[in-house]
Amino acid sequence: MNDARSQGLYPKETIANLLNVSERRIEQLARKKIIPKAGRGVFDLGPTVQAYVRYLQGLCSGTIRSEEPSELDKRLLEAKVLERESKARQAKYRADAMEYEIRERKLSTEIPQKLREKLTERVYDEDDIEEIVEIVREILGDSS
Repeated sequence: MNDARSQGLYPKETIANLLNVSERRIEQLARKKIIPKAGRGVFDLGPTVQAYVRYLQGLCSGTIRSEEPSELDKRLLEAKVLERESKARQAKYRADAMEYEIRERKLSTEIPQKLREKLTERVYDEDDIEEIVEIVREILGDSS
């Protein structure tokens, strides 16, 4: 390792300590080509520090966007998720309401019709049948 240090090459542990980040963060930065790797697990001190400083300057100036979402980004994402969930609930409520309305209409027309058919089989006076059907319509709240 002394031979590597004489060439300005240092292990990721040393680089992590110098930059005040974790070894894992050093691996991430190298994988994203933010800092250059000189070889397996070693970094050239000068170019690595320069690249990291350029990266931090870019973050500060806004020319480079951090891979970590900002608090605002997180809140915006949460708001979008809540909006989608709300829209999905609204759509379900509308569908349920339509289904209920269809059933109610069907019942308000089918029941009097079926009642009329059944009564016709058993009752021979048409006025009685109409009176019974009207009573059922009043109970169902249908004035048709």
